Amino acid sequence: MRNFQNTMGYFLQTMAIHRVEMDYRVLFFFVLVLHSVYGDVSYSIPEEMKRGSVIGNIAKDIGLNFRLSDRKARIDTEDDNDQYCNIDLNTGDLLVAERIDRETLCAKKPSCVVQQELVLENPLELHRITIRVNDINDNAPHFKEDLQKMEISESADKGARFPLDEAHDADIADNAVQGYTLEKNDHFILNVKTKGNGRKYGELVLNKELDREDKHEITLSLTAVDGGSPQRSGTVVIHII
Repeated sequence: MRNFQNTMGYFLQTMAIHRVEMDYRVLFFFVLVLHSVYGDVSYSIPEEMKRGSVIGNIAKDIGLNFRLSDRKARIDTEDDNDQYCNIDLNTGDLLVAERIDRETLCAKKPSCVVQQELVLENPLELHRITIRVNDINDNAPHFKEDLQKMEISESADKGARFPLDEAHDADIADNAVQGYTLEKNDHFILNVKTKGNGRKYGELVLNKELDREDKHEITLSLTAVDGGSPQRSGTVVIHII
C-alpha cells in the first residue's frame, strides 16, 4: 500500500511539472504572436493613380533601417483581397500595382479603404497598411435617356409643375450632381428639389400658358452639373407635345 501511494504521488508530481511547462510554452507562443504584428501605417491617395506611382516611402514611415531584401520584404493582402501595392526593395517606396477605381471598389460608400500588409521575415513581422482612396471627378452626370417626351395640355394652369428625370453620377459628395439649368424659354422655369437621400432633381414650372396655335411643340435642353473641378455636365432634350 505504501509503495502504491509513493508511486501515485510521483505520478501526480510529474504531471504537475509537465503542466507548468506546457503553460509556459502556451504563454511564450501567445507573446510571440502578439509581438509579430508591429505598427500600422496609413496613406491617403486619389483614385486612378497610374501603375508604378509612389504612394509613400514605407521604409522611412515605419522606421526600417536595414536592407529590405535581407528580410525578404513583400506586400501581402488580408483575407485574400486584391493586391494593389508593391514595394521597391531598393528605395523602400510603396508603389501602385493596380489602378484603383473607387466607384468599382466602394460604389457610393462615403469612405473607401484598402487594407494591405508589409511582411518581413527572419524574424517574422507584419505591418498593416491602410490606404484611403479619395474620389476624383472622373464621371460626368448623365440621364437614362437622351430625350424625354412630355405631354402637357394647353389648358394647364400657370404654376403647374411637371417632374423631370433625375440625372445620375457615379461620383460622390461634391463630385456628384449639384444642380440643373434649363434653356431659357417663354413658357417654363426650373425648380430644383432635393430628395431625402440628398439627390437632386428638377421640375418644370409653367410660367406662361401654352398656346398651341403659336407653338405646336416645344423643345428644351436640361443640363445637370456636378461640383467637381473641372466641372462636368450632362444634357437631356425635353420634347413637350
